[in-house]
Amino acid sequence: MKNPHLIRRLTDHIIRNKYRYVALVLAALLCKCSAELIGGWEADKLECNIQSLPAEALPGVGPLRIALLTDLHNSPSQFEAVIETLQQQKPDLIIFGGDLVTAEHRFRRTRWAVNGFRRLRAIAPTFAILGNHDYEKQDEVERVLSTAGVPLLRNRAIDWTTPSGKTLRLIGLGDWNEGDEAPQRCMKTAGEEPLPVLLLSHDPESRWLLREYDWDVMLSGHTHGGQIGIPFTRTFLSFRSSMPAGLYDFEGGRKVFVSRGVGSIWNMRFFCPPEINIISIGEQ
Repeated sequence: MKNPHLIRRLTDHIIRNKYRYVALVLAALLCKCSAELIGGWEADKLECNIQSLPAEALPGVGPLRIALLTDLHNSPSQFEAVIETLQQQKPDLIIFGGDLVTAEHRFRRTRWAVNGFRRLRAIAPTFAILGNHDYEKQDEVERVLSTAGVPLLRNRAIDWTTPSGKTLRLIGLGDWNEGDEAPQRCMKTAGEEPLPVLLLSHDPESRWLLREYDWDVMLSGHTHGGQIGIPFTRTFLSFRSSMPAGLYDFEGGRKVFVSRGVGSIWNMRFFCPPEINIISIGEQ
């Protein structure tokens, strides 16, 4: 049975302290609104960052400017900003690193995405891979890319001729999180690949499965740089990867570059602005 004395005591306590509880609720709401306002403001501060690599990173193919955009996450406004930036940067090659969509959001009326990728193709040859979110709406994502004329590299290798007339092998893997990577279909084991290899893999953690294969530079996203950075240090933390953002050395003199990405989950970032990247190979 309910204790009427206990209920009365609790009721009296709440009445006596009602203003304190109201203040706590208002403070919590203020903190929530402030976080959403600040986080949303920074999520819209798209940066274009240039990462220089020496010519030997991709032997014999430079000079070369590669644009990397990844983790768009259903953001037409950010896509427009990306396109306008790349029209000014004039890259030689454009890579979309996956996660066009957010799995739990609707992906309909996709003209903005189709037209956006068509405009990217007008700037430079454009290739894409899938991210983990894309598998939730795979038919729609593949339809957008196909309609826009953007080749999808899913466990597939192609040879691409650089502006200097050299051959670069582009290899795109299926997503590691979804168990869809199949390097044995499109990669050679270490020491057997005659061409420089630019490897596209959405999650940088997939590198551990690729130690015995021949590649030179890997481009990834997925981490969003953790979406929260350490204030004023330009360093980033992520529970998803030991490579949250930036350029990293890997075994055998190879390089892994991880972008913070263009979009965000919950449309909030803190000290971790979104970015597109220009990977500059062997430019003076």
